[in-house]
Amino acid sequence: MQILSWREIDFGAVVLSGLVGGYAMALAGLWAGKIPGFVAFDIADFGRRYMVSDRPSAWFFGMASHLANSVAFVLVFACFIVPSFQQANSPHSAGLLAMGWSLFLATGLAGSLVSPLAGLGFMGRRGGIRFAATNILVHIVWGLVIWFIYVPTVPQLWQGH
Repeated sequence: MQILSWREIDFGAVVLSGLVGGYAMALAGLWAGKIPGFVAFDIADFGRRYMVSDRPSAWFFGMASHLANSVAFVLVFACFIVPSFQQANSPHSAGLLAMGWSLFLATGLAGSLVSPLAGLGFMGRRGGIRFAATNILVHIVWGLVIWFIYVPTVPQLWQGH
């Protein structure tokens, strides 16, 4: 297993894709309620809830922590996941890695950790299947952003490096 340091990756692309992906995910959560079968939810409010605060500034810190987490998860993707799968010799394969990572985060982290901390139970079961579907949808949006912003910055993936 190969691991890259933050100096060996395109750190600017990591930060940009993490911020844009986190913001796009937050917007998708707010707009998801307009799509039949999904519910709208405020990601920053989840951050407020697992910080256990009702102060007006808690929403801001919830959003800031969501964006920081997004950058951190792209960093993990860039440093650990991408180099471990260098046999994926096309941008499509690398993009599928980004989608797989986003689905892992949807189920393994958001569904198993954040939802219970926010009082919704595992995978948001108190919110029903529509909540779980929305969780997966917004993480797919995040994965697509990572695919289109970060993945093109790692050409060694599809040059057989």
